[in-house]
Amino acid sequence: MSGLSMRNPERRIETNPFDVDAWNLLLREHQSRPIDQERDFYESLVKQFPNSGRYWKAYIEHELRSKNFENVEKLFSRCLVSVLNIDLWKCYIHYVFETKGQRDQYREEMAKAYDFALEKVGMDVQAYSIFTEYIAFLKKVPAVGQYAENQRITAVRKIYQKALATPMHNLELIWNDYCTYEKAINITLAEKLIAERGKEYQNARRVEKDLQQMTRGLNRQAVSVPPKGTATEFKQVELWKNLIAWEKTNPLQTEEYGQHARRVVYTYEQSLLCLGYYPDIWYEAAMFLQEASHTLDEKGDVKMAQVLKLETISLYERAITGLMKESKLLYFAYADFQEEHKQFEAVKNIYDRLLGIEHINPTLTYVQLMRFIRRSEGPNNARLVFKRAREDKRTGYQVFVAAALLEYNCMKDKEVAIRVFKLGLKKYENEPEFGLAYADFLSNLNEDNNTRVVFERILTSSKLPADKSIRIWDRFLDFESCVGDLASILKVEKRRKTAYEEAQKDQTMNHSMLVIDRYKFMDLMPCSGEQLKLIGYNALKGTESIAGPSFVGSKNVPTHGPQAASAIMGGAGGHADVARYGFPRPDISQMIPFKPRVNCTASFHPVPGGVFPPPQSVAHLMSLLPPPTCFIGPFINVELLCNMINNMQLPNVSYPKSEDNMLGPMLEQDVKKDMYQLLATTSDPSAVVRSSALSDLKRKRGDSDDEEDYSHLGAVIGSLGSRDAYKRRMNKKNE
Repeated sequence: MSGLSMRNPERRIETNPFDVDAWNLLLREHQSRPIDQERDFYESLVKQFPNSGRYWKAYIEHELRSKNFENVEKLFSRCLVSVLNIDLWKCYIHYVFETKGQRDQYREEMAKAYDFALEKVGMDVQAYSIFTEYIAFLKKVPAVGQYAENQRITAVRKIYQKALATPMHNLELIWNDYCTYEKAINITLAEKLIAERGKEYQNARRVEKDLQQMTRGLNRQAVSVPPKGTATEFKQVELWKNLIAWEKTNPLQTEEYGQHARRVVYTYEQSLLCLGYYPDIWYEAAMFLQEASHTLDEKGDVKMAQVLKLETISLYERAITGLMKESKLLYFAYADFQEEHKQFEAVKNIYDRLLGIEHINPTLTYVQLMRFIRRSEGPNNARLVFKRAREDKRTGYQVFVAAALLEYNCMKDKEVAIRVFKLGLKKYENEPEFGLAYADFLSNLNEDNNTRVVFERILTSSKLPADKSIRIWDRFLDFESCVGDLASILKVEKRRKTAYEEAQKDQTMNHSMLVIDRYKFMDLMPCSGEQLKLIGYNALKGTESIAGPSFVGSKNVPTHGPQAASAIMGGAGGHADVARYGFPRPDISQMIPFKPRVNCTASFHPVPGGVFPPPQSVAHLMSLLPPPTCFIGPFINVELLCNMINNMQLPNVSYPKSEDNMLGPMLEQDVKKDMYQLLATTSDPSAVVRSSALSDLKRKRGDSDDEEDYSHLGAVIGSLGSRDAYKRRMNKKNE
């Protein structure tokens, strides 16, 4: 595929239908064209992202530009209630204002639209504009007479009070506007009302500040796409879950439980707009709605409890008809919810809807349906479900195991259960898991002979590949070790060894590897962990290590940190490596895993394929140096400079000592005395190296002898040992 075709948005969408950037490119292209030509594109867009308020809003605004109000009404009915996006709801209010403004009942229609919006998204932290527009609209409503004026004041005051109790941005502006409004009406009454609402305002403002901290880094405009497991996705999920957990603590300290539940549910709804492909978020939201409904029912608020119950049903329906239409978890949870409320026909309908999806394996669905029918209608009707499952070609062997166990555990009929297993064995002889389930069932019934017959039938079947028979041979040996005699154990062990050699021809095996299974029990082993490594038992079983309390002296394999890689590579060997390989191997337990990087920074040492961190001493030196941005030049080629210094020949100048104690043009005693004086008088002894004043000092002949000079030299050296100014002054004074 050429690079041009990959950059084409249409081809990118064909490759990945959830390429949001490609959809955005196409959206910008199609927004400039007539809506009659672009409806198919918009329909495909909202079908791919049905809970994205941004795309619904773009579709609706394109229709509004063409004055297609009937289509706009239909679009709002499809998305408005289920997609609680604040920008989409603002678009709805704008639509009502544009279309209903010429009607006689204009004010009533607008008031209903504002009330509807505040009911659905009034708890949003960005609902400031809706509140302020509603208040401004109510203030402009004409009022004839004192009664009408009082009604308008009451309506405006109600919206003010609702806004002041809601944590949202720019809340202080609404508070200032409210204080001005009350004082303009009645300054005496205003003091009392402002004092009453001041506590709610302060509480909401406190929560709004905490909410800003909780939502920092949260991308509320993200589009729901299937998770890819990236670090960014994990971070967003963590932020949303932290926000939901914070809302559950009731930060507003609301005494009314229904209002608190509403805020939590709204937070769940907002998270599902971005995390619509996470079934756990849907399930947790439904569970909270159920718990809130039960709590309100216990508190006596039956009406509100019924509302939350209906919202739970609506949430499940949105999930299984929308993004989670293939999630078995949500289907089963929805069925249990309906069963809890005795809606058995609705439960059957849910299971039938899931079974109607052709490309989904229906085995688990049939198992759950059998269990539901057994609970609601009895085991006899559950057999009809088993019959239906056998006729479905998509069904796996698990449904036979479930049906057999249901017959044995619920109907207490051992013979029917065995017949079900035999019926399944005819169809699934090549499935080792089914054979193991059948053998375990017979073993629990103490049917030793029948269990051996089943093992022999499965292992001698030509339909079972050799690589799949290993687990059955292990189980057969374990069975014979429990109930058989030594001769039968040795016989099975010999045949098992032959099967292992055929299945694992590339591995070198000895009899000791296989004899371990004869003596083991659960996690108890006849050898220590190091001995198992020496024998090669772990490699034979396909495991890195066998952990258990009986392995004295074995080391736990780390799962995290730098030692994890060394454990996986076998670096914890020690003496066992010498015994096994015949020579010592390097200890790589302290090695750091290699981490390739695409973009290498200056703090890492690049190598082919990735980067390595610098040595510890170099890293410490680099931490002391100023950042590269501080250096603005001149830039020097360090390699050329080092080569130049290395190749430079310094002049070899020497002043031989003459017979009259002359060093060049100066007396030796003068040189010493001038050096001592310089060292004693300078504030920074290290400046001696940099100073050129030594050559300008006045030459003097020394009157003191050599011993005095040496003692003076010792005092100077002592003063050089410290940079303490006090010590240097004392040394100078003592001279």
